[in-house]
Amino acid sequence: MARLAQVLVEHCKHAFGIVLESQAGWKFVFSGDTQRCANLEAAARGATLLVHEATFESDMADDARIKKHSTIADALEVGRASACSSLVLTHFSQRYPRVPNLSDATNAATGIAFDLMTVNLANLAALPRVMPVLAALFKDEDGAKAALEAQ
Repeated sequence: MARLAQVLVEHCKHAFGIVLESQAGWKFVFSGDTQRCANLEAAARGATLLVHEATFESDMADDARIKKHSTIADALEVGRASACSSLVLTHFSQRYPRVPNLSDATNAATGIAFDLMTVNLANLAALPRVMPVLAALFKDEDGAKAALEAQ
């Protein structure tokens, strides 16, 4: 490992993201819980992979600010501004039992992750291609729930 560093983020006292750089040349940045902040954006500049929390949907910006979390739009903007090679969004609120809309993603290598999911750095380019499959898996969640409640 060439470097391991913490990055102060804007969430609560003593909240940090991390930067891990290898001697092989890749750079991994993990946001942790945070609202959009310049420290993390600067740390992620040129990262091979940025994993950024996206707790709130973009239309819930006020709630995100109050709770010091990021919206999907915030995370996408940090990915764009930092010119990271790949962006993975994570830490979605449990109120969204579906795949988030990433139509605003300007980075072709943008995907999502769930708890306990692993992705090899060599497979990052394939991550966006699984988005339609994930969307199909979660598409009927609301409809299935309503059908069960109606019984």
